[in-house]
Amino acid sequence: MSRERRHTICRACHAGCGVLVTVEDGRPVAVEGDPDNPLYRGFCCVKGRNMAAVQQSPRRLLQSQKRLADGRFVPIPVEQAMDEIAERLAAIREAHGPRAIATYSGTMATNAGAANGAVTSAFLRALGSRMGFNSNTIDQPGKMVATALFGGWMAPPTPFEQARVLMLIGCNPLVAMSGGVPHTNPGRTLTDALESGLSLIVIDPRRSETARRATLHLQPKPGEDAAIVAAMIRTILDEGLEDAAFLAEHADGLGRLREAVAPFTPERVARRADVPVADLVAAARLFATRGPGVATAGTGPNMSGPTTLFEYLLRALNTICGRWQRAGERVAEPGCLGQPMPAKAQVQPPTPEYAYGFGEKMRVRGLANTAAGMPTAALAEEILLPGEGRVRALISHGGNPVAAWPDQLKTLEAMRALDLLVQIDTKMSATARVADYVIAVQHPLEMPGITLGQEYLSNYAVGFGTTAPWAQYTPAIVPPPPGADVIEDWRFFYGVAQRMGLQLVVKPVSFSGTVRVAGWAMDMREAPTTDELFAQVTKGSRIPLEAVKAHPGGAIFADPPVVVAEKDPGWSGRFALASPVMMDDLAAIGRLVVADASSARGAGGPAAESESGGSWPFRLVSRRQMNVLNSVGCDEPGQLGGRTTNPAHLHPDDLAALGLRDGDLVEIRSARASILGVAASDRNLRRGLVSMTHSWGDAPERDAEVRAIGANTGRLSAVDVDYERYTGLPRMSNIPVSVSRAPARAAGDPAMPGSA
Repeated sequence: MSRERRHTICRACHAGCGVLVTVEDGRPVAVEGDPDNPLYRGFCCVKGRNMAAVQQSPRRLLQSQKRLADGRFVPIPVEQAMDEIAERLAAIREAHGPRAIATYSGTMATNAGAANGAVTSAFLRALGSRMGFNSNTIDQPGKMVATALFGGWMAPPTPFEQARVLMLIGCNPLVAMSGGVPHTNPGRTLTDALESGLSLIVIDPRRSETARRATLHLQPKPGEDAAIVAAMIRTILDEGLEDAAFLAEHADGLGRLREAVAPFTPERVARRADVPVADLVAAARLFATRGPGVATAGTGPNMSGPTTLFEYLLRALNTICGRWQRAGERVAEPGCLGQPMPAKAQVQPPTPEYAYGFGEKMRVRGLANTAAGMPTAALAEEILLPGEGRVRALISHGGNPVAAWPDQLKTLEAMRALDLLVQIDTKMSATARVADYVIAVQHPLEMPGITLGQEYLSNYAVGFGTTAPWAQYTPAIVPPPPGADVIEDWRFFYGVAQRMGLQLVVKPVSFSGTVRVAGWAMDMREAPTTDELFAQVTKGSRIPLEAVKAHPGGAIFADPPVVVAEKDPGWSGRFALASPVMMDDLAAIGRLVVADASSARGAGGPAAESESGGSWPFRLVSRRQMNVLNSVGCDEPGQLGGRTTNPAHLHPDDLAALGLRDGDLVEIRSARASILGVAASDRNLRRGLVSMTHSWGDAPERDAEVRAIGANTGRLSAVDVDYERYTGLPRMSNIPVSVSRAPARAAGDPAMPGSA
């Protein structure tokens, strides 16, 4: 028996930890953190440690599937599947034009392989379609749209290692592996920083794992994040705590911003958000005066209301406190394999014309392309709306729309209405079960990988990324199981393009939007290797790919150091502290805050009235789990620790008031729909909240299996109600709901008295 340990990159999530895989006779038998890794220092979460089991999972697809007219699936050779799919796509394009064909790229499309995004984009360009959708616009699209409206600093924010104060709003990096604390062993990293004097401010309706370690924790009602940040800005400006010199040199609109935040007194906002006014003021003062630092936000507040306004105000907060690196400071993570980005102490001016509403237009709700991408939350409507320009074919990879998109009922209707749905997947997921073809793909351990996707996080948002210029390459560690007929995602797009007579041109990856190297026309007669593709997507990178390959366990490429340069002579770019559309949105919230302060109960009271007049006394809020990533891993016993569902967490006093106990089956109802959930007590929640992990569950007909597969919270959202006008994103958290004991007929649940 042969046995060896091999270096690789964990691709179970975006953290990309450096790990060691034990291989016996060509099979992976164990995955563990690499103790010699200078960045991750031996860290590897349960998702990574379970990679070997997932590679050999009995639930894994090893053959592609075709759905027959009677709904049954039968295996189909992948080459034959590509023949048939290419023929059907060509017919759709001929009859309805290229716009009728769309793609959706989920989170795992980036995690699993750096070549996937480049080839998918090349496929759409060659096809002539601009209908490419991604998970950015159903997660935190406000980050990118706000940057386009506000302007960008051409150097990073304060790096974590230099921060003396860190503010996290709706972030739980100890579980999510992202958001403020570098994803390289976040627990140990945060512990070391706190012991060295870091002040941590957490604003979260949950006393999360991260909040429990905070210097100051505000536990507000959900959905009040924009008002809270506005109150902090007002406090800082009123007390003269802003970085006046930085603002004078780099920002416009300070006076208008000061006027706009005037209604947001700490007293009014504290009352509305239900937090102690002293804590709100203390948080503002601590952030402004503690020293270098940064404030960042996660999924919760971005899914709870006006994502763009909230992220815009967060950028304003960082800017008025001067939380950006200055000339002469070393860039902690300059990137290695992406196109080099200039680091200069100057502002990239706002580009409101490329924030939203430009380029390809949707036919629904007046939406169009955004800085975060096409509005995914509107795609189901686009598919269902009859007429010219209707999307008739969808290729989905790296994601699971039925489980992850808002408004599951409309999503299911849309998936079933398509002329052609292709799901590229490792399992028969909720989306795969309604697809026409399911393309079985390789496991990450079976294909090469690079850390290019991890570099994206550093450019994605303030406070994300690692703490060093880290890069790693991994070859394929093991072959697919015997008899498997699986391919990499990108090879599907290449194979279909080849059959349709399309020429694919791959461009190097750039996170700044500027590519300084010409695209590469792929040989459409003979497919390249994945390594050849990597060479093209990293062409012109700061660190050559071959230099990275020379370090099997990865390396920190700190030499030569990258230092923030002085501002260019005559540079005139300035931040926009008072974008007109953002100030209009802020004024609308300000009027609510003022009205709330003068009312007996206030708009922020315990109940909200729906359009039909019903009362919804609870708010459902999202949460993350370390052992799964969205819908990935929800059926893996090795990751679940005996818990096979996403419980409906409530405060124990709320459970008692409802006459419920842990483990009872509950019905959670919104104005849109209802789901079942398994009740669980959580003292770390505010009263009045239901906290559940999103992207679990399946179609309504499988609700009876809630204890085994969980519940889908996306079903509770309606995409065309209470949505943001810039991105089309509806509430996917902070959803008004009612909670009650599930009816006895629900699923014939054995834990329910009188059930069959």
